[in-house]
Amino acid sequence: MKTALLLFGFLFASQYLLAQENSKLFNEERINMTKNGMMALGAWGTVNLISGSIGIASSGGETKYFHQMNLIWGAVNLSIALPTYLEIKKQASNLSIAETFKQQSHIEKLFLFNAGLDLVYITGGFYCLAKGENDSRQNLYRGYGKSLMMQGGGLLLFDAVMYFSHTHHGKKLFNLLSKVQFTGNSIGLSWKWQ
Repeated sequence: MKTALLLFGFLFASQYLLAQENSKLFNEERINMTKNGMMALGAWGTVNLISGSIGIASSGGETKYFHQMNLIWGAVNLSIALPTYLEIKKQASNLSIAETFKQQSHIEKLFLFNAGLDLVYITGGFYCLAKGENDSRQNLYRGYGKSLMMQGGGLLLFDAVMYFSHTHHGKKLFNLLSKVQFTGNSIGLSWKWQ
């Protein structure tokens, strides 16, 4: 009986330690995916800052307002991407399995929520276009509306790619823990006998 308990204890401990080590690799992949995403968002923000500045200086009317809103979005995107990138660079990858699940769930929900906000931006763009039809500030509304639609569409694409990438990556977490099971306050180990 002691031998069976020792064997079970050894098998359980080795599987748990293997899952813990694999969760570190999993977290490193998640962190790298997010860093790459923030670099893409930062690049998009930088392009909008530069092109918006040039556009404001070289155009007028509706086009000027379009570039003005793009410049604003560029500043916002860059102000999100840069601090997030720097924070993620410092994030630890040697998390417990429970913390790994928590971080994975958080990142998926964050990008899904952001995709919902992107739809609001696009809708706001359509609203501005409609409002611009009967308003004395037609150029402002139409320029801002077109920019909101473009920026919202770009961000929707970005957030959708990030969400689906992280969700696909998250499926590896369940494969990683296929032999270690957590139920309530206990941990169990299962094998398929074939």
